Amino acid sequence: MTERHDVCVVGAGLTGRLLALALAHQGLDVMLADRAEAGTPSDDGRTTALAYASVRLFKRLGLWETLGPKAEPITDILVSNGEPRDRFRRGGLFGGQLHFPSTLLGNTPEESEPALGYIVENKDMVEAMRAASEASPIIERYRAEVDHYDTSEPGCGTVHFTNGECAEVALVAACDGRRSPLRQQAGLKTLGWHYNQRAIIVNLSCEKPHHGVAHEVFYPDGPFAILPMRGNMVSIVWTEKEAAAKSYLALDDEAFLAAVAERVGDHLGKLTLASKRQSFPLSLLYAPKLTAERLVLAGDAAHGIHPIAGQGFNLGVKDVAALADVLCKARQTGLDLGHGTVLARYDRWRRFDSTALALGTDSLVRLFSGSFAPLKHARGLGLGLVQRSDMARRFFMRVSGADLGELPRLMQPL
Repeated sequence: MTERHDVCVVGAGLTGRLLALALAHQGLDVMLADRAEAGTPSDDGRTTALAYASVRLFKRLGLWETLGPKAEPITDILVSNGEPRDRFRRGGLFGGQLHFPSTLLGNTPEESEPALGYIVENKDMVEAMRAASEASPIIERYRAEVDHYDTSEPGCGTVHFTNGECAEVALVAACDGRRSPLRQQAGLKTLGWHYNQRAIIVNLSCEKPHHGVAHEVFYPDGPFAILPMRGNMVSIVWTEKEAAAKSYLALDDEAFLAAVAERVGDHLGKLTLASKRQSFPLSLLYAPKLTAERLVLAGDAAHGIHPIAGQGFNLGVKDVAALADVLCKARQTGLDLGHGTVLARYDRWRRFDSTALALGTDSLVRLFSGSFAPLKHARGLGLGLVQRSDMARRFFMRVSGADLGELPRLMQPL
């Protein structure tokens, strides 16, 4: 059996599903291909920080009506230096502290964004996207594993599945993860390295209200993020060196909670575990070239960055919005969606932003790690200097909000 579609999106994770919906929103005929129904287990408490510019895309695609009531707005961000407690040191915060209130974004309260971002549980995003894609008449979900694709036929590409079936498409969008088989088949190279760090993720219920404030504390071994969630819970993203992280993960629940509480402090009152612990190793990966013949990379297939700034998924959202823009304009002018000149615009548009953010987060990791005393005091001084400049704080808030550079139409102000 051979079917014909405008675009075959390979990979039904968050980025793949979002891309299929964005392309369908532009009137393109989409095949969403994945070997299995991609879902998130009900006990998986992982969360995503959606930047305020990313939320504009969710609103335009009609997803925010479902997701909005389940998302917790970030109304304030506090960034500070931290010192872990041990038998020789009391521990706690030291040096300058950066404060990013959402009201600072606009010249007046009416012009400011309602929130700097939103914390959303991944399982809620998966469910909202699944429902929307099932309701779309021009998205075909195909549950089969892709074997390979070829471009031997003039004017189209052919996606071959392991069950022997195939589909003819103008373009293949690889959203098949960091180890992307399609990227490897196309010969697209990647650059990157490991950080010898591991992220520990867990959700906590709090005794005292968090007031929508997100905290990022930079400890010598890695950042510690406290992200506000619905139901007066917080999501912890704790970065530690590999060996130490494995030791913390081996603790029983009571000892682990005590270690987390030492870093959180007492401003949230008594804490209780609200999810299972999860962890993953941290590394940097990015592809200098994002396109091949009738193939584009998006999301984790194109880049994977450190979670220090919470921008990983938002980088993929910009890929989605930019590709939707490029293909929509190509369709309007009668161009072949998979032609090299069309894909070159996407590559140029996304390459600089992806590389800049990958290297920027890498620089932050190196700057805010380590216990060398002069460097620690320099970090504190730097935080204090930025705090005194509203212009500098607005710049960093817009970076965090994915609101800088050439914005695709789906991410522009509503």
